[in-house]
Amino acid sequence: MPRHTRVISMTGIYHVILRSVNQHIIFEGDSDYQRFLYILSDVKKKYNIDIYAYCLMDNHIHLILHSPPEELSSFFRSFGARFVLWYNKKYSRTGHLFQERFHSEAIESEEYFLTALNYVHNNPVKANVCRYPSDYRYSSYNAYFGEFNRLVNVSFACVVVGSKVELQRFMAREDDSPEIPELEGAPPDRNRYLSDERAIELFHSVTHMSSISDAVSLPVKDRNAYVRTLKSKGLTNKQIARVFDISPTTVKRICSP
Repeated sequence: MPRHTRVISMTGIYHVILRSVNQHIIFEGDSDYQRFLYILSDVKKKYNIDIYAYCLMDNHIHLILHSPPEELSSFFRSFGARFVLWYNKKYSRTGHLFQERFHSEAIESEEYFLTALNYVHNNPVKANVCRYPSDYRYSSYNAYFGEFNRLVNVSFACVVVGSKVELQRFMAREDDSPEIPELEGAPPDRNRYLSDERAIELFHSVTHMSSISDAVSLPVKDRNAYVRTLKSKGLTNKQIARVFDISPTTVKRICSP
């Protein structure tokens, strides 16, 4: 199937989503999140990029940024190559980590920018990871309330709304903004029974493995036993599929009577 031509934003602002291959869980611990943000910040210095918001979820990343159209793809190629090299070395793995082509939505209006800002920061809440966006450590939400964050440009959103105080009021209210359509294979986060952070904890406690990347080398018999155990502990088929890097259909087959 031919690729769709990327829509160029007339404002230069995009909502970008990076998704892992096969919904593989990217972030297993705090050091993974921190390294991602460090590399993002470092690569950003080499390009004419402004980042207005980010949210790092377990198997995908949301960014709202401004970029000249000719730099957008180069920026993500450079960033992706560095992070994946580090990640694969840490977890003794090979191959792609992210889907080959990142998804981007052009943001052409102030209204849509603010809607996207709320949507991105409320991702952890809708995924039942936390109760309030301020509780989530791996997003830029708290930068808008005074937390030091050199990666994010918060002044642009303040100009859009009119003042920092008005922006904070807007962001602190209950999320009643229109739902942004689910993007390219987005997992149904709001239907999860347990968070993926809890899924990783259960994986470690059941398998006694140091990393989910080690699961690919398990004998099939052992892997299937672990799959059934995790299913009995309340993980969904998709969560189990992500931690073992197999398909949800395989999980369903393994767990069938």
